[in-house]
Amino acid sequence: MEHFDAESWVDFVRGVGDSTTSDQISAHLSTGCAVCQASLETWMQVRLVADREMGYAVSDDVVRAVKVEFAAQGRTEPQNCVTGRLVFDSLMQPMVAGIRAGALAARQTVYEVDGLTIDLRVDAQPQKRKISVIGQILEKGAARARLNDASVVLWTEKGLPILVSKTTELGEFELEFEAQDNLRLSIQMAGRRPIRIPLGNLA
Repeated sequence: MEHFDAESWVDFVRGVGDSTTSDQISAHLSTGCAVCQASLETWMQVRLVADREMGYAVSDDVVRAVKVEFAAQGRTEPQNCVTGRLVFDSLMQPMVAGIRAGALAARQTVYEVDGLTIDLRVDAQPQKRKISVIGQILEKGAARARLNDASVVLWTEKGLPILVSKTTELGEFELEFEAQDNLRLSIQMAGRRPIRIPLGNLA
């Protein structure tokens, strides 16, 4: 009897494929064919390795974070930036009676510059030493203006890029990074001067 091809063995060890072929392989193995027994052991090992590979798969969050970090590499911080003017800071608001300072979960800031409003929410995650920044860029008097595909880059105090994000059609963006001091954002949009937003001390 002819021995079986690779496709038949793959289906057999995975428990899929044509039942007739599977029955033929099982019947043949019962005859004690040393060649096919060796083939079975080889293909079982192949399946075991393939199953283990699935466990090594990197999560989507990790892949996304790596892509974001690589996208920032090689960038140079723009020098002709216009700095946003702080018009609102939740830390400057009086506390509501009976609410402790430790109860504040996030800081809300609003900047204005060149007819744009930049709304930022900064959330600290002390247990992870992580900072999450969720922002939105809005054009004054044009709430439905499309502000997608703007580049938002996070810079260190020494002008090194950390992360880069692109805005959505609603002008939204999100960044997550390790806490450190004197970080800043730059926002670059087609047809506009680059914008700088200081984040201050976050560590």
